[in-house]
Amino acid sequence: MTATNGTDERPILDTLYRPLERTDLSEQTYEVLKDRILRRQLKPKERINVDEIAQRLGVSRTPVTDALKRLAVEGLVEIQPRRGTFVSSLTAREVAELFDVRAVIELYAAKRILCEGKTDEYLQRIERPMERMRLATTSGDYRDYPAFMDGDRDFHVALVEMAGNSRLSSVYGRLNVHIQVSRAHYLNTVQDAVQALREHDLIIQAFHAEDQQAVERSLETHIQNVKNRILELLETRGGELS
Repeated sequence: MTATNGTDERPILDTLYRPLERTDLSEQTYEVLKDRILRRQLKPKERINVDEIAQRLGVSRTPVTDALKRLAVEGLVEIQPRRGTFVSSLTAREVAELFDVRAVIELYAAKRILCEGKTDEYLQRIERPMERMRLATTSGDYRDYPAFMDGDRDFHVALVEMAGNSRLSSVYGRLNVHIQVSRAHYLNTVQDAVQALREHDLIIQAFHAEDQQAVERSLETHIQNVKNRILELLETRGGELS
């Protein structure tokens, strides 16, 4: 990771990267780096300095390089021979494709939940995610956007998991990583908290009514709205998240 101003960024780095416990170092390193990318503390196109990360986490280079290889497989970083490792960026086309696939998966999952009579179980599972989203907002604004994102993620992950298809959940899990990255790029700039909560409430109301058409309509509208907000932001940034 290349610092533009070492004296200014070093205190921040000290808080972001704390020495790790001496167990499962590769896994811990992977989780730390993944979290930093998802929360946009490591930004698109930013070069990741292996030696610096290793020093900050109190580990050797091996856990860091192992973690970066995993992240490269997931598409979160790009390892460029003789140049280094960089945080991946997303184009408008990639974002559009991600959300189109997301819609297909979630609409299928919603249909399975309704057909198999799992509505009540799903509604119970999303109580906590919804509560986290509500607590993360106040007066129509985001008080804690990362917490809101976590609640939103769990809301939709629960939907897919309730379909009872482990392979589908696995595919969605890999897809969702990139969805969370794309959402982190319009942090506090595009999505209105009140509208976001209203869209989730409409999905819940449709499930309560066990109205399949209403569920599909509210879910598809929500996914399309988020997609459009990100694409609108991309237009102002030249077609790429950076």
